[in-house]
Amino acid sequence: MRSAFFGVYFPAALAALALLAWGSVRAAPAGDVRSWFESTTQQLYDSVASGDQAPWDRVLDATCEVTTEDGEFLDKAHFLAQMRPLPAGSTGRIKVRDLTVRVLGEAAVVHYWLDESEDISGQALKTVYVETDTYRREHDSWMMVAMQLTVVPRDLTPIPVASREWSALTGEYQLGASDTSRYKVFERDHSLYMGRDTGSARLLIPLAPLVYYAQGSIHIIVFVQDASGTVNELRELHKYNEVRMTRVRKARGA
Repeated sequence: MRSAFFGVYFPAALAALALLAWGSVRAAPAGDVRSWFESTTQQLYDSVASGDQAPWDRVLDATCEVTTEDGEFLDKAHFLAQMRPLPAGSTGRIKVRDLTVRVLGEAAVVHYWLDESEDISGQALKTVYVETDTYRREHDSWMMVAMQLTVVPRDLTPIPVASREWSALTGEYQLGASDTSRYKVFERDHSLYMGRDTGSARLLIPLAPLVYYAQGSIHIIVFVQDASGTVNELRELHKYNEVRMTRVRKARGA
């Protein structure tokens, strides 16, 4: 799921940019390097909502390469071109936390998490990102040469569904005719689970009567009905791929 702050209104994700000085780009004394990076980076992210390009323009090297959370690969010009303020009626805040710095001679690697909070037309959104950036020293300055952003997965909020209808989903599913291993979908403690066995099975979080999120993963499970309305297949959506499993046995009593 794309966050409105990074994914829609600011798709380039504003990746780390951790070595800026607010008014200049001078390197901090060695003993103060972490605190300097931390305070400077927070200042930068405090300005994201306004879409101010100037601070980013000062620190990005002309050859900087940006990889966004959606797999986009942007150069400096395209990165800056996509920056814009949040629309009227929307607010947002990004907090930098757990920042670490490794200075390796004339290079530095900065790693941290970003806690993003947004209010979009009265809807509260929260997203966590993890970022890694690379910089090179240029005289008494630092220039950003690469940055990469990743969204940290989280379990989705369940939507109430009629659990009495789960019998239409439970049973065993098989990847292919030659595959002897099977996945089991079953009920336990008034919840639905899926796995190769009951011990390793994951809780299925309902998003719709036939759509579920596998807890602690990035998998979406979709149960597929045939023309008669009978569930005879499930599809596991994982990393933009679709794995199909055929229902080979219904649960007893289903």
